[in-house]
Amino acid sequence: MSFAPGIEHDEKNGDALSFGALRRDLRLTVEQELASTILSCTHEAVIITDASGSIISANAAFSRITGYSADDIRNQNMRVLQSGMHPKSFYEAMWNCLKANDCWHGEIWNRKKNGDIYPALLTINAVRSESGELTHYVGSSADLTPIKSSQRELERRAQHDDLTGLPNRRLLTSRLDQALARANAKQSTGAVIFVGLDRFKLVNDSLGHSAGDEVLIRAAERLSSFVRTSDMVARFGGDEFGLLCEGTPRSTLGDLVSRILDQLCQPYFLSGGRQVWLGASAGISLFPDDGRDAASLIQYADAALYHAKCAGKGTYRFFSTRLTEAANTRLSADLQLRQALAREEFILHYQPLVSMPGGKVTGLEALVRWKTANGKVVPPGDFIPAAEETGLIVPLGEWVLRTACRDMKELLAGGADLKTMAVNVSAQQLHHAGFVDTLQSILKEFDLNPSVVELEITEGTLMGQGKAPVAILHALKALGLRLAIDDFGTGYSSLAYLQKLPIDKLKIDRSFVSDLESGGAAQAIAAAIIGLGRSLRLEVLAEGVENRFQLDFLVNNGCREAQGYYFGLPIPKEALPALGGIKWRREATSTRRADPRPAAPYSKQEG
Repeated sequence: MSFAPGIEHDEKNGDALSFGALRRDLRLTVEQELASTILSCTHEAVIITDASGSIISANAAFSRITGYSADDIRNQNMRVLQSGMHPKSFYEAMWNCLKANDCWHGEIWNRKKNGDIYPALLTINAVRSESGELTHYVGSSADLTPIKSSQRELERRAQHDDLTGLPNRRLLTSRLDQALARANAKQSTGAVIFVGLDRFKLVNDSLGHSAGDEVLIRAAERLSSFVRTSDMVARFGGDEFGLLCEGTPRSTLGDLVSRILDQLCQPYFLSGGRQVWLGASAGISLFPDDGRDAASLIQYADAALYHAKCAGKGTYRFFSTRLTEAANTRLSADLQLRQALAREEFILHYQPLVSMPGGKVTGLEALVRWKTANGKVVPPGDFIPAAEETGLIVPLGEWVLRTACRDMKELLAGGADLKTMAVNVSAQQLHHAGFVDTLQSILKEFDLNPSVVELEITEGTLMGQGKAPVAILHALKALGLRLAIDDFGTGYSSLAYLQKLPIDKLKIDRSFVSDLESGGAAQAIAAAIIGLGRSLRLEVLAEGVENRFQLDFLVNNGCREAQGYYFGLPIPKEALPALGGIKWRREATSTRRADPRPAAPYSKQEG
């Protein structure tokens, strides 16, 4: 018996089978097994139906998600999964799309075996034979429940205050826009009420931020108890809250606000048996009388609150278009600051920037002071806000830059071993037309190497401003300047945004450094910022170092630069030569040298 090459012979049936056919059959078997393995391992639910929609099989993920076993679902129609959440037209459109395109993809609500309804991302594909006849449908779906939950939580956090759980400014503004539309349509009225706690800063300063947080939570609860379900209470930040009251006539607002203030004046019982008393003030703007847009009404309520506080606190004021005491105060501040600039009453003090662990002073940060005509030294916290409000921060900032560069040039010429002069730059300066040109002119004026000048820009200045800050920073970097993000960790900058910035240094905000001894979140955040800087190849400096514990923690976690009262107070230029002998002070092994501490008061916000 002989066979042609490449042919096997089935003696029983007399059939000749080609090796090629056997290989094809084997390949199909392997592919089917592979497909079966993939279906059993995938996290997506997969079902296969016949042309009529009767389910033939389902994978393990389908059973896990829906609760139906393969036996439960076999021969059932896909309608068993319908949730009842969609109208008949939804399914008609789905099947029309399938008929036209052999595919449908979209979000759908399905029902599990236990009756629970869940969101799914579903794809249905039609399967046809070689002749084009419809034979099957294959549906694959992913359970969107975790994603939807995350989205809801993100939306909630974007619109609510983390501490109190109240809506935030963003959500109240959105609700106010809607309320204004309703008021316009119905010719009705409403009010925006700003409430601020009086003496709240004293609680934070004397009892700590945890006590302050407790007070804010209690105040939020008291405010919420006064409003109707149709109204809204929001926390705007700090110790300020906003209330939106629709349809409330002016005649009853005074009584409502008085009762709110009385309630907020009641004692606050805190953990540990502590008890504190605070006052509260309020400002009110009315719509449509005072304004027809949310931004104006919020601004006017804030102005009225300021007026109430100026009137002695513990009271409320309605917004008035008349020139208020607040406006007079702002005008007075504007005049005084302009006169101070003209009389050259501003001075600079310098705080050392210290490398660790060596303790060498490698740079200085320029800090502005106002030395009035009577010799009083005013700390920046008392005049910088007014300078920003009046716009005088721009010429003042230019004076600081010019003076710091002049002093740095003189120090370097005198042999000082310094590599950095750090200068704070405000948001108004950064966005002011001609800022880059001004800097270039100052550098040229003093023939100063740009690499020794480090501009410090707060994280908040860069956020929510689109692409403009990035472009400005690149222009500054092109001059050869160094750039640092100040108060890092207090804003909301993302890693993706951070990578776009041509920065050299991150400065850990002093609030995290001051809380290092309490452990927990502050230590984790500080260590994370140091690690982030290392990953992005950025220098990291810690602000506000005041004791050895903080210093050791930072050094042990890889921080290589710091500033703060532990190393020295800000000092005038005349005392700078003393910095040449400063060493890293070790409390246990060496005697500290006395710091040249000035007699004038200084803001603890610095360093």
